[in-house]
Amino acid sequence: MPFLSKKEIPLIEIIPDGYVDIHSHLIPGIDDGVKTIYQSAYILEQFGKLGIKKAITTPHVMQDVWPNSTQTISDGLEDLQTILKPLKVSIHIEASAEYMMDDLFFQRIKTNDILPLYNDYILVEMSTFSPPINLTEILFEIKLAGYTPILAHPERYAFYHQNDLKKYSELKKQGFLFQLNLLSLSGYYGDKVKDIAKKLMEQNYIDFTGSDIHNYHQLGILEVGFIPKVAEKLSKLLPKNKVFA
Repeated sequence: MPFLSKKEIPLIEIIPDGYVDIHSHLIPGIDDGVKTIYQSAYILEQFGKLGIKKAITTPHVMQDVWPNSTQTISDGLEDLQTILKPLKVSIHIEASAEYMMDDLFFQRIKTNDILPLYNDYILVEMSTFSPPINLTEILFEIKLAGYTPILAHPERYAFYHQNDLKKYSELKKQGFLFQLNLLSLSGYYGDKVKDIAKKLMEQNYIDFTGSDIHNYHQLGILEVGFIPKVAEKLSKLLPKNKVFA
């Protein structure tokens, strides 16, 4: 293994050429992500230095909290792109959404008011407290509408941490793809989440990766790097995002 002589491997050393980040919160003012366009510009500039070529930013769509529409997201992206143009930020940015699987999402799916990541892929999430009671019905509607669900940060759902990943196996069989947060591997969300993230990688359950960047602080953590064993596994996983290029 090429990384064994180092204590930590910086992300920049394992990012593949043309890497696409598919999870971030870089449109200011519409969710819990960045507060200003200039914060967005700085983070995107640093993304470029890390070797990330494209970012599909994914504002939350969540009933009663951030009920963003296709229009608010598209308008926010246009404003951001306008500011970025004279700054000559090298990274290309697009927008999709991170959809909470709630009643609002259920309505949006039925009316096809959805911003996919690419083709039929959509990024979805659950509450960190409990899964949707109608998860099976929601999944049926997702498939009926012709979409493929990518579950954001599955490692963060503590209610699935029991029984040797059995629940994760069931989700995979039901048709969910998994997107791992790179921050999880740094321990940002705690040791348990980090441990589950590594186990999901070892079991080859992870389909895609994303930063889930909201702010400067998280960016700094992401830039630090990973222990060699994790970096080795991650270096083989990151190229899977090329489907979004």
